[in-house]
Amino acid sequence: MTSYGGPLVLQHQAARLVVAPQSGGAIRELTWHGRDILRPASPAMPGDPFGAACFPMVPFVNRIAHGRFSFAGRSVGLEPNWSEDPHPIHGQGWRATWEVTAASATSATLRFEGGGDEWPWRYRCEQRLRLRPDELSIELAIENVTDAPMPAMLGLHPYFPRAAQARLQARLPRVWLTDAAALPVAETETPAAWRFEPRRSVQAVPLDHCFCGWDGRASLEWPDLTVDVRALRCPFLHVYTPVGRDFFCIEPQTGAPGALGRNAEEVPALARGERMAIELQLRAER
Repeated sequence: MTSYGGPLVLQHQAARLVVAPQSGGAIRELTWHGRDILRPASPAMPGDPFGAACFPMVPFVNRIAHGRFSFAGRSVGLEPNWSEDPHPIHGQGWRATWEVTAASATSATLRFEGGGDEWPWRYRCEQRLRLRPDELSIELAIENVTDAPMPAMLGLHPYFPRAAQARLQARLPRVWLTDAAALPVAETETPAAWRFEPRRSVQAVPLDHCFCGWDGRASLEWPDLTVDVRALRCPFLHVYTPVGRDFFCIEPQTGAPGALGRNAEEVPALARGERMAIELQLRAER
């Protein structure tokens, strides 16, 4: 393994990627011909994944209400992991140090081993980043290294820039409604006012909701740039369009928010040595 005290920089022709292994294995920057494909990391939030361009979510995504759930007869209690939310959020990997196990000019593999603590199952994660002249591919994988079956969820949390100019196209047939604490309460058909088919401004409606039945395809368009989004094995897309902010998020993930606390059978169980992986591809065009 290779230790990186600072950022890891990949370059492939006009595409440039900066990764921070020590800060949650997060992406700090992704540019193409000098244009920001992802929102660049905030200098005011050094080392904080919420100020990054993209970070991994593992071994669960979104919030677990009060950090309590049961799985295969085992009761689990997780402490909050972000000062602004009373519910644990986005897993463990985004707050951990990742090791660089391989790196070249255009690709890198990062590894994180977690669990065996308040999350009682031990697991191993890998991020494989591959940069092409007009595309970034991120594969995120988790493997159970505990004898007992382990619930597992995966997701990626990219931030995109210039929300006021961005238009989104995606087929999002169903959605989880939430309460005032952003916890899911009911799944329903997506209201017409929340749809992005046909393409329209990402600021058309403020959202912080997870959509179900996503086909893994989306398109983002700015006046000078189009980004084609493809996600493999991610039937859920969380859309975050905060009011008054010049960024937005579309987050591919394997499960619905609150699935562990609501019904653990919604979450895949991995046997010892079993592996699950997702992939996100971002392809840029002028």
